[in-house]
Amino acid sequence: MFRDGEAARVWQSGPRRLWDETEAAHRRWRERGRPGYERFGLTVTPRGQRAWLDDPADSWPV
Repeated sequence: MFRDGEAARVWQSGPRRLWDETEAAHRRWRERGRPGYERFGLTVTPRGQRAWLDDPADSWPV
């Protein structure tokens, strides 16, 4: 859904399906109780970046 309940059409191309990833992230955010930004963190190392919520041990690649 788009703003005000309107449906919107999305086209995806390229090596990643970014809209699918966005929807999945939004779904996870809702399932975890819609946490505020202050509960999120980002760990950056020479091997890559990982985002986390509340605990760096529970992270995912960015």
